[in-house]
Amino acid sequence: MLGPLITLYYFFLFVLMGADHKFIENIRSSDNYETKITRVVLDLSHKTPYSIFTLSEKPRLVIDLEAENFKKIKLLKGKLINNLRIRKTEQGVIRVVFDLSKQAFINKSFFLDKGNNSNYRLVIDLQEKALSTKRKKLVKKKKRKFVITIDPGHGGLDPGAINLKTKEKTITLIAAKELKKELQKYGYKTYLTRNKDEYISLRKRRQQAKNNKSDLFISLHVDSVKKKATRGTSVYTLSERASDRVTAKLAERENKVDLLAGVDLENVDNEVASILLDLTRRDTTNSSSLFAEMYVNFARKNGHRLLKRPHRQAGFAVLKSPDIPSVLIELGFLSNTRDVKMLKDTKARKRLILTLAKAINLYVKEKEKFIN
Repeated sequence: MLGPLITLYYFFLFVLMGADHKFIENIRSSDNYETKITRVVLDLSHKTPYSIFTLSEKPRLVIDLEAENFKKIKLLKGKLINNLRIRKTEQGVIRVVFDLSKQAFINKSFFLDKGNNSNYRLVIDLQEKALSTKRKKLVKKKKRKFVITIDPGHGGLDPGAINLKTKEKTITLIAAKELKKELQKYGYKTYLTRNKDEYISLRKRRQQAKNNKSDLFISLHVDSVKKKATRGTSVYTLSERASDRVTAKLAERENKVDLLAGVDLENVDNEVASILLDLTRRDTTNSSSLFAEMYVNFARKNGHRLLKRPHRQAGFAVLKSPDIPSVLIELGFLSNTRDVKMLKDTKARKRLILTLAKAINLYVKEKEKFIN
């Protein structure tokens, strides 16, 4: 049985059979470019029972004939027909298989009597399957690239943490440029909130990520604490307490537009808007936490030093985009001499950046499972 591969037509025509041997004398085809119909004609010595069907997975037209033999036939390729194969099956029927260049359906089939012709003719009209409008759009639509905005912490008048001559704003910019380069190797569309030593407000950094239509926001930082022995990388996501307050304020805004990836809240009351924003925030928070855990696991597997609790929650203003998964990565501590050495050493720093890039790539692949 050909099972689910068989599509469209399947019919059987019974006719009286003569006593003579039944041969397939010839097979020919012609294309009508105006009607987009390909006509297949089988010249037969007798009228004979036949069945026709098409296969859709690998486009084919199959004809089974109760004939006893066939002559050597050479069919020229056409617009729809690529190849022809003929064989005798175990059931004793002659099977004619046409390999098609694209999917087609049987428009009609019929027998022509001998008349002035010495043969009977089995005529089959094949018509190309037209792609639906929806299918055409899907074929034409290119896969959207995953967008990542990298935020080098601090800059300009804001140096961030300082240890002797080493400034946080310098380390974060170098690391951000290195991370961008690695992510571009994966084919991701990547932006930096700053490309030079300049001050950009936290609100503008978030707005840049939104303008970039980002799917992920990574803010890079370097920490400094009184306890000099503290060292290692960590990741922060926004805490629930902070997000509730932000959500309440967002719901009160007059325009309430464009915060939910295209959902217009302008004519929605504050209570409903607050619920929708909260749902968006929860989804964003879950995605942020998913990435945070992936980064922690990757860093641990690759032998990087981690804080005792490497995934933490805090109310960083830069993470407060309600609809963009956002994380803040602390690369290390300027208050620790070993971390400073690692952060200033190109090879050692790049090893951490490569781990971060791999974690991002894994996160993207995981998210794409649910999108595609």
